Amino acid sequence: MQMQAPSSNSLEREMAWSRKLAQMDHDSLIESARAEGYAEGYAEGYAIGYAEGYAIGYAEGIAIGQSKGENRLGQLMTQLFSLGRLQDVQEVASDMTYREKLFLEFGL
Repeated sequence: MQMQAPSSNSLEREMAWSRKLAQMDHDSLIESARAEGYAEGYAEGYAIGYAEGYAIGYAEGIAIGQSKGENRLGQLMTQLFSLGRLQDVQEVASDMTYREKLFLEFGL
């Protein structure tokens, strides 16, 4: 039995198939690298965004709380002055427990 030389058609098909496999390998590697880069970028961006958002939110919360506290104390002082309770004004300025008691008394 004699071996036949591969036909040019079968060589072309084999080469085309090899190119197709190489292209599929290449595409797979590119997709894998893209997915890995996306995951790393997302994680880094999320961490940075979360930290910045937390810091901004924290600072805004402190500022809002401080402003509300000042307004509340101002309202209490105004009411105490209007009622002539000057002794209470002095005590409120230095005694947090007494201040809270008066906040409750005046519904603040």
